[in-house]
Amino acid sequence: MDILLVNAPVSRLSPHAKRAMPLGLAYIGAMLRNAGYQVQGLDLNATPVSDAQLKQFLDINTIPVVGISTYTETHPNGIRFAQLVKILSPSTKVVIGGPHASVLHEEAAHEKEVDVVVRGEGELTMLELADYYLKSKGKLKNINGITFVNNAELTVTEDRDPITDIDTLPFPARELFPIHRYDYPATVLTSRGGCPFACNFCAVNNIWKGKRRFRSPDKVMEEIIYLSHIQQIQTGRLNFVDDALTLDRSRTLELCQMLKEHFGITPLDWQCGTRVDLVDDKLLKEMHQTGCQSIQYGIESGSQKILDSIGKKIRLEQVKKTVQMTLDYGIETTCSFMFPHPEDTEETIRMQIALMKELKETGAVITLAMTTPLPGTYLYEHKDELGIKILAKNWDEYDCKHLIITNKYLTRDRLQALLQEMMLEVGMKQNLNN
Repeated sequence: MDILLVNAPVSRLSPHAKRAMPLGLAYIGAMLRNAGYQVQGLDLNATPVSDAQLKQFLDINTIPVVGISTYTETHPNGIRFAQLVKILSPSTKVVIGGPHASVLHEEAAHEKEVDVVVRGEGELTMLELADYYLKSKGKLKNINGITFVNNAELTVTEDRDPITDIDTLPFPARELFPIHRYDYPATVLTSRGGCPFACNFCAVNNIWKGKRRFRSPDKVMEEIIYLSHIQQIQTGRLNFVDDALTLDRSRTLELCQMLKEHFGITPLDWQCGTRVDLVDDKLLKEMHQTGCQSIQYGIESGSQKILDSIGKKIRLEQVKKTVQMTLDYGIETTCSFMFPHPEDTEETIRMQIALMKELKETGAVITLAMTTPLPGTYLYEHKDELGIKILAKNWDEYDCKHLIITNKYLTRDRLQALLQEMMLEVGMKQNLNN
């Protein structure tokens, strides 16, 4: 084996942790294998590994390079895995990447067990790192998109230009991971760069620098047909994991037409996420006819004042109209909310409770996430001026399931009480603070 690609685990395992495979690592794995490297994948959420098992694994296998992917919640566990690797195999080069490391790359590079941090898109950077470490090609300082420390000197190389034509990427090497263990084995990404609306709780524009790129509907269909042939989606549902699948309306309609032409009268079940202002009646009708069974909308709050303050750029009347339209087509509709927001008061929180109850009564599924000022977000970078106090002491508490902030209007105890009121009033079964 040349390279081990590792998905760092969450600290508190939940069903959500293994819903889908780490698609980013699967893309990197495909790129490396196409270049002739022997690659293995390890998702520590789907296949937990004890220290003893890792030691045995490293005793049997010589691994020159380990690549670890983390986001904020999993970053501490990624570093702990790197520490264990270095104890057991000091010569192994440890490369770390993912959203958290991309934003806080200098901090990550100073971890003594980390040899290199990859910033942003990983396929080409990881390929050049493999060539450097395994074939002695080039110089480390000439590889764009990395940060590293050598002899106490920090080096931040030039940013790597994003891959312009993402149709040229190979299909993800899903077989590197235990497909049968995921709730959604067939996940497909049709674009890169995320949503352009710049909500203050989202880091996507910080990471991608607003450079959105779309795969052609032809290429997306080619991957879907490939997945259907190898029967990864015969027993489950195709899951489009774009932040907003319908960002380009005409492209979505073209994809729907292709799905209709290929799968005919027995449409393929699929689901996606998008915004309430990025669908309309005709588009929803086409999506439903081609097999769309579920859509998730980010609603976030029941107060227009709060929606405006977080940069959501939607109207409450759009929320109600779109949710009802979606339900009318028989599409399962999930409305996701957040709690609390920087400008929340008891009044705005009770407005949120009222909207959550109203949408639930129409038939929508309601979910709730704890507002989390992740590195790279406006919330994180402007927390002081927003009046946010962060209660969390460690990165692994940034899991969106626990109350980790207070705002300038409400104390921790009052927020906890309002959260419990919300859970009871809306009839939500899961207490996120457990």
